[in-house]
Order: sequence, then structure tokens, then C-alpha cells
Amino acid sequence: MRLVHPAHTTMDCAWCGARAKHALLLSERTYACSACGVVSPRDKNSARVMLIRAGLNPDGVEGVRPGQALPDLAA
Repeated sequence: MRLVHPAHTTMDCAWCGARAKHALLLSERTYACSACGVVSPRDKNSARVMLIRAGLNPDGVEGVRPGQALPDLAA
């Protein structure tokens, strides 16, 4: 288990690391990065940011369904 500080997870881009100039309103459910142009659901972007901050590779977790084990990332 790794603890990740939640500050700015909805403002940081999980793909390029840029930080938005303003916080998203709770009603805004889509994250759009002004630096790299990526568009993602707000919660998925935030989750990817937290995985990256924890030192994990978020690639490939999209196909995992709730209740399934995460694939073994150790090679």
C-alpha cells in the first residue's frame, strides 16, 4: 500500500503532467488538458495521476473490471 496526497489530482494531466490554471467545478465531469489536448473523464484522469504518483504504471488497467485482480506488473 502506498499513500498518495490527493491535492491537485483533478488539476494535473496524467499524460503530460501539466497543471490546469484553475480547479474544475464539481459539475465538470470531463478533464481536458490545455497543454497536450488529451480529453478524459475527470475521475479516470485523477485515478491515473494517483497511480503515477504512487510509482505504478497505469497502462493496461483500463481492461480490469471491479472484482478482478490487477495484472502482475512485476516482470
